[in-house]
Amino acid sequence: MLPNFLIIGAAKSGTTSLYHYLRQHPGVYMSPLKEPQYFCGEGERAVPTRDAYQRLFDGVTIQKAIGEASPQYLNSPSASGRIADDLPDVKLIVSLRNPADRAYSYYLGRIRGGHERASVIDAMQPGAFYFQTSLYHPGLSRYFDRFDKSRIKVILFDDLSADAGAVVRDLYRFLGVDDSFATDVSVRHNVGTVPRSIGLNRTLLAARRVVRTLVPRTFAGTGFAARAQQPLLRPAEPLPSSLRRQLLDRFSDDVARTSALIGRDLSHWLA
Repeated sequence: MLPNFLIIGAAKSGTTSLYHYLRQHPGVYMSPLKEPQYFCGEGERAVPTRDAYQRLFDGVTIQKAIGEASPQYLNSPSASGRIADDLPDVKLIVSLRNPADRAYSYYLGRIRGGHERASVIDAMQPGAFYFQTSLYHPGLSRYFDRFDKSRIKVILFDDLSADAGAVVRDLYRFLGVDDSFATDVSVRHNVGTVPRSIGLNRTLLAARRVVRTLVPRTFAGTGFAARAQQPLLRPAEPLPSSLRRQLLDRFSDDVARTSALIGRDLSHWLA
């Protein structure tokens, strides 16, 4: 069994919430591991083999829409080709967010995960990881070049934040399942937070790495570690306005090209 739809990104654009919302529907099956990353390049995959990937969908019974969510696919140079080869009729869901806000949210996530120590100013420079992965047009173009537009559903994080229920119902229609199902969209998942104490956070992360060596890989992605970390976190400060303005000016060309590609006005991102 292989999926017939994928949530391919962008990271920090509501993909975790979409994963949890869609999996509530009785006609939708979502991989129990949220981010298999199977179609990414070698060395980047949580699930490296086809057999292991197919086993993620062993639980499918009557569900019509079968999917997984790996936001790394959008920026992976090889994922679009591998997906086109293995799943030529797949449907693709993409969620896009204001690129400056997405870059900052990604930065906060890596601070929270203990992977980043650079200042926000240094981390947001053109050419740096957070900036480059917020350039949407290169990644989207790879998919629009390989898949018919009717198979690609692009949503905006703005719309998901404003009316998640309406967005999810639209996705149900896209996936061909009953759009009258009442989905609980009251919880926003994976929101931007930072550690209250860097020291305590590092201790918890070190303990989590030990635990991961002792439990099966299939237990990864269940959300237990994230729940354990939650009491140590606090809401993040907003991105400094002057830096945000600089970033938006630098993103303006990519925003214009992305807008033309997907057929949606994104000028409000640059305001």
